Amino acid sequence: MRPDSSDIASRNRSRRLGRKNKSRSRPLQPRFKNSMYLTVIFSSLVIGSLFMVKEFDGIVRYIDRPITKIKMENQWQHIKEDEIKELVTNYMGVGFFRFDVNELKLKLEKHPWVKEVSIKRLWPESLGLKIAEYTVIARWNESKLLSQAGGVFQPIDLTNLKSLPRLFGPEGSESKVMEQYHVFNQILFSSDLKLTSLKLTARGSWDLEVNDSIKIKVGRSELVERLQRFTDFYERQKMADDIVDVDLRYGNGIAIKRLEKNLTKLATR
Repeated sequence: MRPDSSDIASRNRSRRLGRKNKSRSRPLQPRFKNSMYLTVIFSSLVIGSLFMVKEFDGIVRYIDRPITKIKMENQWQHIKEDEIKELVTNYMGVGFFRFDVNELKLKLEKHPWVKEVSIKRLWPESLGLKIAEYTVIARWNESKLLSQAGGVFQPIDLTNLKSLPRLFGPEGSESKVMEQYHVFNQILFSSDLKLTSLKLTARGSWDLEVNDSIKIKVGRSELVERLQRFTDFYERQKMADDIVDVDLRYGNGIAIKRLEKNLTKLATR
């Protein structure tokens, strides 16, 4: 018996529909798995974020520890360690990364003996301080000091600095006076004389004091030649310690005033 053509066509349509439905249903399985993976990853991120937020303050506190120690990296002659500690006290306890290094540097450099400050943060809780102080060379106009670089500064207490040479001069003449001090001192040193005071007057004349006892008027010109004339005379004298006043403002001689006779005489070259 020959099969009906309509039945054959119906069965073929059923097979095609079945295959089509299977092809449509197969992608659903991997899509479902991908969704699960994304859900797991997202959940992990959320849980991790919550954990980090919870522990964030503890981590910050551990890293940003408060500064509690000071390490002095050098020693000083005139600056006292207690003074530095007192200036730094108000800054202690601030977190390592929040510590204002520049503000402390400016405060320390206001100390009259401090020339320059270098500050380093040393993790986890320390500061390294390196402080350069002025090298003082002389007293300036009694109440101030003159540094080796020619700068003027004014400490509160000058009690322990009485042995320093005393320099005087108009405002703004610090470098000029200090330069002349070195020149005069070198000439006097060769004769075992110590320049203890030097003054530049408003009229531009130079007055000296040697060995805390001999006052010398040099004048305004031929300074080196005139002072050299005095040292030559001083070295020739057997009783030179009694000299109290010297005037070098003569063309071919010097005027000497001695202590014992209290007389003035003219000494030629």
